[in-house]
Amino acid sequence: MSTKVKFSLISLIGYLIFATAAFTFGFLDPNRIGLQWSIFWYIAAALITYYLWFKNVVYKRVMYYARQLKLTKNDLQKFLPNLKKSQDIPDPQRKNYFAPIFNFPLQGLDVLDKELAKEAKEKGIKPFK
Repeated sequence: MSTKVKFSLISLIGYLIFATAAFTFGFLDPNRIGLQWSIFWYIAAALITYYLWFKNVVYKRVMYYARQLKLTKNDLQKFLPNLKKSQDIPDPQRKNYFAPIFNFPLQGLDVLDKELAKEAKEKGIKPFK
């Protein structure tokens, strides 16, 4: 199963659990909070789920290329000189099942993704699935 499919299933199941819980327990009942707020929270949950799906797929792609190129955490830091002190660069040598949500920005993943994909293509590494 590809990474995109795996995270799509996780995201879809998570959203369905949220929607089922909201419907079952009634905490997003339009009679209690209004139709606009109910719609807003269902859409907000869907957008948060999409964001987490996207960040995890990009993170897995970055870690795949970093491992194939045998890069370390310090090597990755060279691609991102403008990080804040509170932002920690992910370590390709360590196994993480999900992307760091709070301590590493999506912009940093985007920069690493572009640079590592370009370098991997030059070195003939198979594309990420």
